[in-house]
Amino acid sequence: MYIMGSFKREDIMGKKIITFVFSLSVVLGCSSAGAFEIASQEIEISAGDKFVSSYIWRGQDLYGDNDPAHQPYVDITLAEYCLGADLGLSLWSSFPLSRGHENAEEFDYTVSLSNNFWEVWDASFGYTYFDFPNSGSTADVSEPWVSLTLNNIVPDLPAEIAAHVFAGYDLQAASGGPDEGWYYSWGFSTELDLPSSMFMQEGQSLSLGVTNWGNDGVAGLEPSGLYATDLSLATSFNLGKLNISPGLNFMLNHESKINNGDDEFWAGIEFAWAF
Repeated sequence: MYIMGSFKREDIMGKKIITFVFSLSVVLGCSSAGAFEIASQEIEISAGDKFVSSYIWRGQDLYGDNDPAHQPYVDITLAEYCLGADLGLSLWSSFPLSRGHENAEEFDYTVSLSNNFWEVWDASFGYTYFDFPNSGSTADVSEPWVSLTLNNIVPDLPAEIAAHVFAGYDLQAASGGPDEGWYYSWGFSTELDLPSSMFMQEGQSLSLGVTNWGNDGVAGLEPSGLYATDLSLATSFNLGKLNISPGLNFMLNHESKINNGDDEFWAGIEFAWAF
């Protein structure tokens, strides 16, 4: 028998880091054939790390000082697991690269189901637990969410334009936590083929996106139908088994109480492996 109170949050944090590193090591040691099967179940695994000049989450600078972070993750997908839908399991994390934000270290755990309908709609729903192990359980948040994507809203254009809608309801993980409420977003994205050259790989594309964020007063924010607009520009290329994705983002702020009313510009580069 053990007593729950005998375990410190720091001990739990250490175990989570060890678990993450072990999982990543297992992933990187797997076959790179693209997917493998266990008991006839097809399983896809990807892992990576993203370095960002600022940690901007849903239009908000979470570190407050435009400080950088690195954000390792592991994604596991069980293809057509339930009624033709893919089951997704994800561990995502964020670690500041400068001092003063240790309490903002974060682990996100997500389970989701996603499916494509008639090659037109992509639909997903899931649950994410946002864990801040150095800040006490009252900082943690759980969120059921749903997202829909219409893959090509104007079929006659030379480039496909997709429309995205997302809604998530944040819940207190413990009494005394952040105010509960909705985050929601809507936006558009497209990919433009790049010409092959000494600087571009065959089949490389340029991704463009715009995402608008609103809320109903969650986490102490003022209710706003539109408080931020995120503009993104990214591409990717392969070096053997490694996929590298650099990107640029510019966030237009529509609310003076978020990020001191300032717009935000940040850059990122992601290194990913798919197995």
